Amino acid sequence: MPIAQGSCPGCGTLIEFGLGASMARVCDTCHTTVVRSDRGLQDLGKVAALADTPSPIAVGDQGTLAGRPLEVLGRVQLDYGLGPWDEYYVSFDSGMQWGWLAYAQGRWYATTLVPNLTAPPRQDLSVDRDYALSIGTFSVVEVRSAKIVSAEGELPNPIKAGTLRYYADAYGPRGAFATFDYDDGTGPSSVYSGWIFSDAQLSVTKLGPRTARKVKTSLLQCPNCGGEVPKLHDGRSERLGCPYCGAISDIPTRTVVAQQEKLLQMPDIPIGNTGIFESISYTCLAYIRRSTHSEDELYQWEEYLLFNPSEGYRWLVKDPETGWSWTTFVNPADIDRSILPDRIRHANQTYVQRNRSLARVDYVLGEVYWKCSIGETVSVMDFACGNEVISRELDTEEVNYSQSRIVSWPKIAAAFELPVSGPGGTGIPAGGGVIRGAVGCGTIAVIVVLIVILVVVLAVAASSGGGGSTGPVFIGGGSSYRGGGSYSGGK
Repeated sequence: MPIAQGSCPGCGTLIEFGLGASMARVCDTCHTTVVRSDRGLQDLGKVAALADTPSPIAVGDQGTLAGRPLEVLGRVQLDYGLGPWDEYYVSFDSGMQWGWLAYAQGRWYATTLVPNLTAPPRQDLSVDRDYALSIGTFSVVEVRSAKIVSAEGELPNPIKAGTLRYYADAYGPRGAFATFDYDDGTGPSSVYSGWIFSDAQLSVTKLGPRTARKVKTSLLQCPNCGGEVPKLHDGRSERLGCPYCGAISDIPTRTVVAQQEKLLQMPDIPIGNTGIFESISYTCLAYIRRSTHSEDELYQWEEYLLFNPSEGYRWLVKDPETGWSWTTFVNPADIDRSILPDRIRHANQTYVQRNRSLARVDYVLGEVYWKCSIGETVSVMDFACGNEVISRELDTEEVNYSQSRIVSWPKIAAAFELPVSGPGGTGIPAGGGVIRGAVGCGTIAVIVVLIVILVVVLAVAASSGGGGSTGPVFIGGGSSYRGGGSYSGGK
């Protein structure tokens, strides 16, 4: 039952509002933004046609998020220069509360407005910095401005296509998430807080309209050569590296964004293969080759993007010096970064900086979930603790952290049912490799023990009054690490 209705001032079509918090609606017929006020329905102007963005949900869908009922009421499309993305206006608990729902990096982000809470001053924001609010401390991972491109359905506030929206995204401990919203930058700020959910925690009944292409096709067509590629990640991927001609295309707009040669050698893990790790099935979606320069030498490594609906994205990284590693996202809010750049702490362990470099994307094959491009470059720091590495990838507007641990090629080959004698085992250290080059947590513990032993021995020697030798002398020194191998993963 609508809470308000009237005629569209643009075309006369019946306009209905289903939620009391909704102050605007885009007319389904003429695409006019209609604003509800005490003076009736007003025309705020038309919006552009919606881009066919990848998304598994649509306006009109109903379902549950972690068991909580929701309905998708509206959608806003924004763009910061690399292509549009969607944010969905939703009602929770049969209209008892409203909020926003967005999909990125294999996870769902659900937030609701925090009453009477303002965000930190926009001019003070910077990525990889913590901000203490009354609802907790949040680590900012992204600071951007984006242009409103289009919208549909109901909206909590009037929107005008072409206007800029300033915002910052931040993580809190234990899966908390917040958005600092500065609107167009001229008025008061607001804070939306919530939680991060896995793909499997969202269940929807597809009641809303979909485009014909989304409904009918299970293939992706390369706009460069026309080759058809089986769709591995329906409604979620942004870019496609064509296996036939090598071209990289933007999936929503079906335009070629980069040309690259066809890959002559098959990846060690074929795209589309499924592997089982720790009883969880992952599909290999993409192969990416990256590189850096260290001491005027080119250093390259390979990355394989995996996906499971419950677990999200994972990476398998093949590094010629350390072998294969298993890489997962790490919440920066769970990392003590106060001792950067030399060290960080995570889970009561100290990680020492192993190297820093600029990592560049050289080749892309398959489906990836971000607007990936050849030449894309980020600043990388790797921090080692024993045989584990935490990597920090940073540009001026975004930061991501990931954690890697060594895994042997025989284990990977068994998971994907590949021959152990296959190419995945060549060009890497035998036995799975080790992390080298930094005094990690294990090394620190050994040094402490040795120092204690030295002190005891010297004390005993001194107390005995013996001349000549004063006991053993321990001379320490870590081996140097050459090369800039990065463990990426959290794009």
